[in-house]
Amino acid sequence: MKIQIWSDYACPYCYIGKRHLEQALEQFAHKDSVQIEFKAFELYPHAGKTAVNTTQERIEKKYAKTPQGALEMIAHIEKMGERAGLEMNYAGVKNTNTFDAHRLYQWAKSLGKGSEMNERLMRAYFTDNVELANWETLAKLANEVGLNGDDAKTMLASDDFIQAVKDDENEAKMIGVQGVPFFVFDGKTATSGAMPVGSLLGLLNQVYQDNQTDSLTGASCGIDGCN
Repeated sequence: MKIQIWSDYACPYCYIGKRHLEQALEQFAHKDSVQIEFKAFELYPHAGKTAVNTTQERIEKKYAKTPQGALEMIAHIEKMGERAGLEMNYAGVKNTNTFDAHRLYQWAKSLGKGSEMNERLMRAYFTDNVELANWETLAKLANEVGLNGDDAKTMLASDDFIQAVKDDENEAKMIGVQGVPFFVFDGKTATSGAMPVGSLLGLLNQVYQDNQTDSLTGASCGIDGCN
């Protein structure tokens, strides 16, 4: 089974949804047959290289919240993260452009470190509160997952993996992705949002069963012909 996940490193529900899926997979009898592919999506494609506002200020503006309403939303998200086993310092995140972070993931994936890089980037944003548009920071994160930081900076200074990120984003538009996380199971079953662990486990079992049913459907003939 292949699961494609469109997500952004600036999306709290993407981090929570990722952890929920991992917890569901731990209970899934066929987890060893699951392949996960992360796909790029930018919530703030016009964001700059440095943070210019706080989480509270951004929520107040984006969702027309009062200061108290914004603080309540932040607390709710941090509590959701805590229940998922995550340390999320959402109030202190530094929101910047994430395009290069997505490029770094693509590069790490090409070197067999995609899963580790994806997790480290999420934790860097939500727990460590670093700016993911900073190349020195990205190089340091690459080094922490066992890659060469200088090679990471060389890659970032080039055009490498720009098209790969754009291809993910264009594909998201083609299939109508409006929000993330967005999960596609085996190219046919889609769901969005940070679903509960139990719901994801049920979906995993359903997709697996459907695949088994499909594999048991052989050639046959009827009164109208054979197929």
